[in-house]
Amino acid sequence: MADELAMGRELRAVRSLDLGRCMDAELVGDLLYVIGGAKLHVFDASTPADPQRLGSIGGLGGTRQIAVRGKIAYVTSREDGLFIVDVADPAKPELLSHYDTIELATGIEVSGSVAYVACRTYGVELIDVRDPAKPRHLSTVRTGEAQSCVVRDGILYVGVWHSREVVICDVRDPWRPTVLSRAPLDGYGDGLTLRGNYCYAATGHHARGMRKPDRSDPAYSRGHGLDILDISDPAKPRFVSRCKMPLFYSIGMDMWDVAVRGDYAVVGDTHNGVFVVNIADLAKPTVIGHRQLPIPKGKEHPDAVGGFAAGKGVIYVAGSRTGLHVVEAPEVQPDIRYPDTPPAIPPTPKPDLPAGFQTYRPDGQVWAVAMHGDVARAACGAGGIHTVAIGDELKGLAVQPTTGFALDVKTFGNYVYVAESEGGLSIWEAGQDHALRLVGRVQERNRPIRQVVLTPDGKRALLAAGKSHFLVADVSDVTKPKVIFRDKRHGLLYGYQVAPGLTEGRYALCFWHVAGAFWYDVAAGEPARWSGDSYPHRLGSMNGFVVLPDGKRMLYTTRKGALAVIDRAERRPMDELTQYGIKGADLRGKPTLYGNRLYIADRFFGRLVVVDISDLAHPRLLARHQFAANPGLVVEHQGKMLVPGGYDGLLVAPVPGRR
Repeated sequence: MADELAMGRELRAVRSLDLGRCMDAELVGDLLYVIGGAKLHVFDASTPADPQRLGSIGGLGGTRQIAVRGKIAYVTSREDGLFIVDVADPAKPELLSHYDTIELATGIEVSGSVAYVACRTYGVELIDVRDPAKPRHLSTVRTGEAQSCVVRDGILYVGVWHSREVVICDVRDPWRPTVLSRAPLDGYGDGLTLRGNYCYAATGHHARGMRKPDRSDPAYSRGHGLDILDISDPAKPRFVSRCKMPLFYSIGMDMWDVAVRGDYAVVGDTHNGVFVVNIADLAKPTVIGHRQLPIPKGKEHPDAVGGFAAGKGVIYVAGSRTGLHVVEAPEVQPDIRYPDTPPAIPPTPKPDLPAGFQTYRPDGQVWAVAMHGDVARAACGAGGIHTVAIGDELKGLAVQPTTGFALDVKTFGNYVYVAESEGGLSIWEAGQDHALRLVGRVQERNRPIRQVVLTPDGKRALLAAGKSHFLVADVSDVTKPKVIFRDKRHGLLYGYQVAPGLTEGRYALCFWHVAGAFWYDVAAGEPARWSGDSYPHRLGSMNGFVVLPDGKRMLYTTRKGALAVIDRAERRPMDELTQYGIKGADLRGKPTLYGNRLYIADRFFGRLVVVDISDLAHPRLLARHQFAANPGLVVEHQGKMLVPGGYDGLLVAPVPGRR
C-alpha cells in the first residue's frame, strides 16, 4: 500500500468488540446501532469509549447500510432487500417488515415518510414508509450505479460508482423524481454528506481519465479521496477542492463514506482505514489523523472499513471481518441533526404505461412469469405466486404465499418450481381451481435462490444462489429435491445469468461478470460437472445468453448494444467477434427467443425491444417500449407477449410483427 501522502498522526484504537463481520454503524443520542453478519446490535454509548450491548436481532441477510429515524431502523441488505426494524426497546429490536427492493439494496436514506434505497445500476428506489410495517414502492430515479445517497429539502444527492459522479435529483414529487445535474468526481463515487451549501463526497479505486486497468496508467488506484462541491445551486454544482488518500486497489470490499463534524470530516476508505480531515479552510482540506484496522488472519491487507459512526471524541469503525473498533479522535463530536423539509406523498397517480398493454397489478413486484397450460404463474416477490387468466382481460385466479420472495418461476407437467430467495427452491403441485400444494423444497444455508431454469426433461433444476453460486439440483423426485453440484467463479450473479435452455441437448451456461461464461454438462443420469469450456472474458451483468434454433450456439447481447454468436469453443475477446446491431437501437438486456422473434428486456433502464433475427446479419427492429419499472424475461403465448414488469405489474400486449 503506497504512502505518498501525509496521513497525520496515527489515531489510537481504545477498544475492539468481537462482533464478527461488521458493515456499518449509526449513532443516535447515546444509542449506537451496528450491523453485520445478518444482525443488528444496539449499544449504550453513554460512555463513548466503552459501549455496552443492550440487544440484538438476527436474520437480516447480507447487511450493508443502516439509517435510524426515531424508533425505526432501516437496514439495506444487498440481495436480501430492505429490513425495517422497531428499535423502541433497545433490548428487544423487532422486525416490522421485509421489503423486496428492485435490485441489490445498498445505500439507505430516510426523509419524512420516504425511504431512498440506492439499488446500484438500477438507480435509487423511493419507498413509502408512512406505515413501516407495510412499505410501498413509489418510483425509481435512474442515476447510474447508485451506491449511497443523502437527501435534504426534497433534493437527493447520489454517489455513483463507476461513472465517478454525484448525481443530484429533484424528489419533491416522490412519484416522479427527475435528475437535475451531474457533478464529476476524481474517483468512484459512494458515500456523501451535506453541510450548509456544500456536499462532501468520498471516492475510491481509480481516478478519472484512466485508460488502461493496470499500474502503468497514472490514474490507476489514485481515485481515493474527498471531493468538496458547492451545491448552493443544486442544478449547477461547482467543484471547490479535493483531498487525496493513499493509492490502493482491491476489488470486493470497495466502499467509501464521509461524515462532517464542525471543522472536521471523517472519511472511511476501505482497506486504507479511517481518516480525520481538517476542513476549516474548504480550499485546503488536510488529513490530520488516520487509523488502519488489524490484518485479518490469512489476509494480506488491513481489514476493510465497512462504515462508521462519529461519536463524542471517538469513531466507531465497522471492520468487515474484525468486528467493531473504537478509535480515539478528540476532534470529532456527535452529529447535529440539521433541518430538513421532507416531501409530501401526493395521491397515487394513474400508471404511466406504453399504449396497448393490459396490466395485472398484484401486491409485490412481478419478477418472472411462466405459462402453465392456459394460465400464467407469476412470481410476485413479497406477493408470492399469482395465477392469472390471460384473455380479453387479465384476471387473478389464485394467490399462493411463499416463504421467501418469489423471484423466479418455471413449470413442468403438473408442477410449479419457484425460486423463493431465502425460502430456497420450492416445488408445488397444481390442483383444482389452480390451487398449489407444496410437495418439495431444497434450501442452501446463506444462499438465497434467485433464479431457476429447468432442463427440457424436467429432471434437473439449474439455480443461481446467493452472491455467486451456480447449483444443479436433482428434481426427478419432486418430493425430495437435492443439490448435486455447486460451483462458484470470480464475480457476482446480479440476476438471470443462467441461460434458459441447453446447447447440444446437455450443456447449461452460467456467466459471472468478471470470470466470464462457463458451460456445464447437466445431462440426466450422469454426474453434473463443468465441461471444461469457458469464455474467459468480462461480460456485462445486464446482458444475457439465449440458445439459437440450431441448438449448438448461443446468442449474446453485448455491452455495445448489439448481438454476438458464441459456442463452447469460442475464446476470442468480444471485440474480435462479429457483432450485429440496429442503428439507433440499444440491444442490451436479457434475451428470450421464440422462433425468429428476439425479446430483449433491460431491467436496468426499463427498456424492451423486439427484434426479427430471421437474417441475423441484418436484425430488424419490430418494436420498442420504455417502462417506469423494470421489465424481466418475456414469455410469448398464443399471439401475446407477457412481460414481468416489476412494480408495474404483469404486462400483456399483442406480439409485434406477427401476421
